[in-house]
Amino acid sequence: MIGNDLNDPPLYSEILPNLWQGGTDDDETIYRGQKRLPTINDPKPFDVVVTLDSYTLPVGWLVKEYRFGFADGPADKEIYEEVEQISDWAFIEWQAGNRVLIRCQAGLNRSGLVTGLVLLKSGKKFEEAIQLIRRQRGEFALSNNHFFEYLQNWKSGN
Repeated sequence: MIGNDLNDPPLYSEILPNLWQGGTDDDETIYRGQKRLPTINDPKPFDVVVTLDSYTLPVGWLVKEYRFGFADGPADKEIYEEVEQISDWAFIEWQAGNRVLIRCQAGLNRSGLVTGLVLLKSGKKFEEAIQLIRRQRGEFALSNNHFFEYLQNWKSGN
């Protein structure tokens, strides 16, 4: 479970106002499924959620969700093309004033990649984006060197 000891980040961290990066609670996965499914009257802490882990349960009612599971490891061109589209969608929703959560399993690498792209698309420099993510999410955020290098080499309009 995320956030259980001093070395774990909380389940969600606000990177900038209305832009959150996070993980998945163990009870919110299809193989554990100990949490009940959301109902229409549940609180809605986010307007938009990007889910990057295939085993994570869907979010609740009346929340827009973009789901694309991929591995926390080396990625090919097709994965990065999809990740670019996802980050475009998340960026547009965030700029529209929506509360956006970008989540994966641990809330560190896949979510860090997409959050990093959103920050770069907002005009942040690479170093500033990485510092923001790691300051808010923890020192292990974006420890996947493949994703880190992708962000480092990213150019607007990729």
